[in-house]
Amino acid sequence: MDKVLIVDSDKENLGRIEKGFKELHHFELLTAQSGKSAISILKKTKITVLITDIKLSDVDGVQILAYMTRNHPSTPCVVMLEPGKSRPWFTDRTGHEDVLYYLEKPFEFGALASIIFVGLNLKDEGLTLKGMTLKNFLPLIVLSRKTCQMEVISGSQKKGYLYFDTGVLFDAHYNNTTGDQAAKDMAKWESVSISFSKLPKDKNKQKIHTKLLEIAGAIWKEKPKPKPPPKQPPAKQPVKPAAPVAVTGQSKMQTSLSRHIGILKTTKGYIGLAILSPDGNILASDVADKAIDFKGFSKEFNNMFAQCSKTVNQKGLDRCTGLTVHTEKAIVIMMTSDVYKEGNFRFIGLMSPEGNGFFMQSQLLRLIPQILASAY
Repeated sequence: MDKVLIVDSDKENLGRIEKGFKELHHFELLTAQSGKSAISILKKTKITVLITDIKLSDVDGVQILAYMTRNHPSTPCVVMLEPGKSRPWFTDRTGHEDVLYYLEKPFEFGALASIIFVGLNLKDEGLTLKGMTLKNFLPLIVLSRKTCQMEVISGSQKKGYLYFDTGVLFDAHYNNTTGDQAAKDMAKWESVSISFSKLPKDKNKQKIHTKLLEIAGAIWKEKPKPKPPPKQPPAKQPVKPAAPVAVTGQSKMQTSLSRHIGILKTTKGYIGLAILSPDGNILASDVADKAIDFKGFSKEFNNMFAQCSKTVNQKGLDRCTGLTVHTEKAIVIMMTSDVYKEGNFRFIGLMSPEGNGFFMQSQLLRLIPQILASAY
């Protein structure tokens, strides 16, 4: 069973995360409220994913992540940022690397779960073997406002030093190169091993004039600004209220599906999802590939599910709640709602053969009640 370590001194946030993990039975959850406790666990236990806050009571989260680069370089790590702190956006990628991820508090548990599964998928494919890149690590120094000397080793040939004062990079040294050029060369390094020590007393002269985030090839991702309230019409020209527009059950279902499906669409191998009525008619759907037409096979799979339900009932195995079919081209996952609580609806999901079917199943268990509650 995969082990996930959460490090956070905020007991309330830790409790919310623990509650979310109760729905993901695939993981064993370990927790720590201090950096020293976390490192003690890491020395004794092989973990699959590390999730840590930056601000801790003793050893900060940046120190823990540096420890990971030296001892567990291919383990996916998630950094939780304090409310109001923007996360870095790397201009040459989609906003994350293969090993280190940034997540702003407060967040929905589904967003964290999605990152965990993405990281595990990449690890399974061997894409995390290169370890952490220095450019992805550098924004942590700004966020934590560290004053230190950072030793960086990449492979067996490269070794250099970066010097920081309250999160500002003022010097770098690599071979016979110093200043801006040394920092820019080091920022390209992969598979880095990072250590911190006290800033030498003779290091105090500003030799670097390029901002650290620019060297890392990143910008702070701006939070969306709240929209101004709509202007009210002049009092002398009252606007006659429009007649209410009737919304069909299908359009409500489609709206609800679109609102909740975000996390499934990030799942590796996701192809589509549809909601069916008891007779197999499509009430709402979402597809990643427009060539997919659920109408072509929804009734047949609905009949297959009905036959499965009938058979297991006859054999005394209780009600059928789900059915999974694996073929060379796809994984088909069917699940049903709780008839007594939510009505009689079927959910049919499609994934590619290498997709994470377990994640889709675990998320559907959580999402089905939410989708139906919003629709009716």
